[in-house]
Amino acid sequence: MSRGMLSAQLLSVLQHFMSETAARLVLRGTLESLRVSADTMSVAELPRVIDALEPATRHFVDAARRPDLAAKLRAVMAKASAASAPSLGLREPSPPAAAAATPEARPTTYLVRTEADASHARLSARAMCEALGGRGYECQKVATAVSELARNQISYAGGGTIQLIPVQSPRKLLRVRAEDQGRGIPELDRVLSGTYRSKTGMGLGLLGVKRLADKFEVNTGIAGTQVEFEVWL
Repeated sequence: MSRGMLSAQLLSVLQHFMSETAARLVLRGTLESLRVSADTMSVAELPRVIDALEPATRHFVDAARRPDLAAKLRAVMAKASAASAPSLGLREPSPPAAAAATPEARPTTYLVRTEADASHARLSARAMCEALGGRGYECQKVATAVSELARNQISYAGGGTIQLIPVQSPRKLLRVRAEDQGRGIPELDRVLSGTYRSKTGMGLGLLGVKRLADKFEVNTGIAGTQVEFEVWL
């Protein structure tokens, strides 16, 4: 099996149940937490990867669809196991990447206009979460939500701003405020209830952010959209 084939198959399954951005971040975060390389993942590593993926996707996938997702993920494992038999072997897990320096947690605002800006905001959100003492899965939620909001700003509003606000008391949390001057979000109630889907995919990312957040608010109109959410640490 070619390098990266297993991770590509898992990503393909995930993209049937969530946006491409969310699927990529969930898969990458899961692999990083397990110290598994996407390029060299072996069949022997698949069971623990899939076991970790199933709970990691629960904020993106409705309860009614989770059994279908689990079945498709395990079908990937069954097919890969059959293809590799009888020469199944264990590989040494990839060494963890060197940890980046963690910045001091203080309120910071990022201008989002390009994909590079979105990536910078996502990485900064994860780093700030870690600086606050957030656990791996909590910081993955923050990074995924920030990425979804930033991409929405680029795709539908020509850009915007992402503000990261660390809070230490009365409870430790990371608050994120996203603002743009686009034309607003039509059918907002249906978007947030999961019953609205546009041809462009508008709404899927916002619904994912709502599911990831411990507190979520959105205001939208012809003057723009403001989204604020919190992840409790």
